[in-house]
Amino acid sequence: MRLTDLTHFGLLRFTLRPGHLHRPSVALWTVAYALTTLLFLLLGIRLGIIAVQHSVSLFSAKFAVLAFTDRVNVLLVVSALAFRLAMAAQAYRIVRQLTESEAKAMQVAGHDVLCGLPNRFLFNELVDAEIARCKRKRCQCALFYLDLDDFKLANDTFGHEVGDHTIMAVTERLGKVLRNGDHFARLGGDEFAVLQTDVTDPRDCARLAQRLLGAMSTPFDVAGQQIFMGTSIGIALCPQNAEERQDLMRLADLALYRAKQGGRNRFAFFEAKMGEELRLRQNAEDELRAAIENDELVMQYQPIMSASGDRIVCVEGLVRWQHKTHGLLPADSFVGLAEDRGLIVPLGEWVLRRACADARRWPGIKVAINVSPIQFRQKDFVTAVEKILAETGISPERVELELTEGVVISDADLAERLMIDLRALGVTMVLDDFGCGYSSLIYLRRFAFDKIKIDRSFLESMEMTGESAIIVESIVALGRSLGLTVTAEGIETIEQARFLETLGCHELQGFLFSEPLTADEVDAKLAEERSPAKSARSVA
Repeated sequence: MRLTDLTHFGLLRFTLRPGHLHRPSVALWTVAYALTTLLFLLLGIRLGIIAVQHSVSLFSAKFAVLAFTDRVNVLLVVSALAFRLAMAAQAYRIVRQLTESEAKAMQVAGHDVLCGLPNRFLFNELVDAEIARCKRKRCQCALFYLDLDDFKLANDTFGHEVGDHTIMAVTERLGKVLRNGDHFARLGGDEFAVLQTDVTDPRDCARLAQRLLGAMSTPFDVAGQQIFMGTSIGIALCPQNAEERQDLMRLADLALYRAKQGGRNRFAFFEAKMGEELRLRQNAEDELRAAIENDELVMQYQPIMSASGDRIVCVEGLVRWQHKTHGLLPADSFVGLAEDRGLIVPLGEWVLRRACADARRWPGIKVAINVSPIQFRQKDFVTAVEKILAETGISPERVELELTEGVVISDADLAERLMIDLRALGVTMVLDDFGCGYSSLIYLRRFAFDKIKIDRSFLESMEMTGESAIIVESIVALGRSLGLTVTAEGIETIEQARFLETLGCHELQGFLFSEPLTADEVDAKLAEERSPAKSARSVA
């Protein structure tokens, strides 16, 4: 008999794999099996010899007397039976080990390895069971979807080990505010879920959500780091909103999206209108994807002038979407959608490729392109830029990439490496909207910027002797002292232009000089600028 033969008797109902069994138990079973087989073989040989020597039938009474009055035969029989009992004992131990192993495997398969909470698969079963109970008992339950705000930033900043410890700390803290009958699960990454049972009123859900938010209000002390982290919560009710698990989860996810759109670190219940909003958003996503793939976007370019205001030195590329229903849409009306739906990388590459291709029409003129934080952090971003420069044939020295302060601060080490690689290609790096964020001198000195652009908000309220004017003057002086080109944007009056030129600003941009133009209009403006018949426009 082999070990696997026990499956025919219902003793073993498992697939044997390495690690399932205690090796000594298997070894003992194997030895007992071999010895038992050997003993029965010897006993059979001896019995055959007795039958031949005494010429008796194997089934006669005389044979039985002869066979079992021999002490050796009796010893063989007793030994064989003893080893058979040993085999049975070891088989029992093996069955028990397999049962325990299967129980442990099921435990591991249904729980998150890091924090020990039920994972998505087990949680699905718990939700199904609770929905079935609600239908039988005619009671209510609620599904909470939780997403940790800014967890990725903390994970990237302090490292994955700190991120893991943060997840465990969050698990412990949130678990303390739940009742024994509620279920808490980690769905993956920074996503959690709570199944609240025996809900009598939506206010029960609101109170639980407030407790969850309150638990997250205190910073986490992890590995010597103080980490502030909120959570956004989406809530869907059963049976009011849905009576099937898939639908309930989808609606809770919609509510979570609304909570994050509303400012994060808050909770939101699912509302019927969210479904219509999702449908509209999905349609917009499909249309934008098609617009990118079918080359239906358009580029406009706003000239950036020399300090005297009489010569175009650069153009800033601005993407527009010529929508079939809504007309010409500015970038801020669809870039957020592109970032949310994973379209920002193909959109950004389309913009860079088209701007570089158009810039070949304007020798001696630089082209500036805004770069999304998500696009900038892509591991192959530098490679993509290099490829597009090669495809379009434009000199890298004529390309400016504009970044905001938040891009470099969110992951300073990565930003520094990428900027060094980009400058090695010959690309100019520009710090956009300078003055509206951290504007730290440390960051200006650390990162390889070639140019800073003064945020337009200072010019909107600037008086020549006011506080904003003093700040602008300081920024210009700082930039010049660091050897950076200083550009002011948002210029609308001659007085602003003259004041900035007096301060030593190198470049000026705004509606005073030109609104965004199509590529053909840039051609015409450059031709007019270079025409001998044109009297140079100057704001001096």
